[in-house]
Amino acid sequence: MEIKYLQSGGLITNYYCTCSCRHCLYRCGPHWPKHYISATVASIAFETAIRLSCPSLHIGGGEPFLNFRALVDVLKVARSKGIQVEYIETNASWCIDEDRVKERLEKLLSLGVTTLLISISPFHLERVPLARTYTLLRACKNTGMGTFPWSQEFLNDFSRLDPRRCYTLEELEEIFGPGYIKSIPNRYWIHPGGRALELYFQEGFTLEQLLELFPYGCEELTNTSHFHMDLYGNYVPGLCSGLAIAVADLGHQLPQGKYPILNLLSKKGIKGLFEMACSMGFKAKRRSYGSKCLLCLEIRSFLVEKKGVFHELAPLEYYYQ
Repeated sequence: MEIKYLQSGGLITNYYCTCSCRHCLYRCGPHWPKHYISATVASIAFETAIRLSCPSLHIGGGEPFLNFRALVDVLKVARSKGIQVEYIETNASWCIDEDRVKERLEKLLSLGVTTLLISISPFHLERVPLARTYTLLRACKNTGMGTFPWSQEFLNDFSRLDPRRCYTLEELEEIFGPGYIKSIPNRYWIHPGGRALELYFQEGFTLEQLLELFPYGCEELTNTSHFHMDLYGNYVPGLCSGLAIAVADLGHQLPQGKYPILNLLSKKGIKGLFEMACSMGFKAKRRSYGSKCLLCLEIRSFLVEKKGVFHELAPLEYYYQ
């Protein structure tokens, strides 16, 4: 397996977050270690992106604004390396004092940042009251910072709610009617990974059907149309959170000894991984799987807990959140 070039992606500055969104691909939340990407690791990531033909990246988390000084340092490194920052993702949880928010936005503008992707969804509303989202939107308008509300559609839903408080998914189901939670993936892109596998993608195929449907390698592992590199110097292949390739190994064939799981998935897919795991004592826990990703996560969790260290199963905290 080899990642030959990078198309479009981002840099994960931290995994700790004010939210524990029930759809979060990276299982971010307040219980993660309060680690933040260093200028050195960011520099290597930016240099790698340029080396592999990707001159621009977005910045995300976790919540990047939880360490604003470190975020500024990352942006300075990006500018020095010639990387264009497409946008910074934020959930607006930090937006309490509007004057303070505007100060931060003006600092970002001075560093060449022109757009914020503002996360707006039923999942974020469980931890972030709308008042903070509105504060950020006003501050952006008043400072000239561009916004990319993701997703604007939910703001229309939420206009009837009290902006001073949060709402659980169950409360939203009561307000908007039966099926509201189930309908969210039809309105808002949700990848089958992370916590989303606990809320969606639960039912659909028997184990036998799933293995028959996917007898080939996981081609998505080499897809770089929306990639991420993180604060630990890892590249996440194919949006498969909990799998990791050292950034230094990008652009080269991955050694079999260092990456046995990734090479197996690339060549033989979920069926190959399942057969390997069974030889090590794995037994499937479910009768039905809505996605091969659910089975893959179940197997990887087994390998992490029962069979020692596979360095490509990282960060380990992902498997315990």
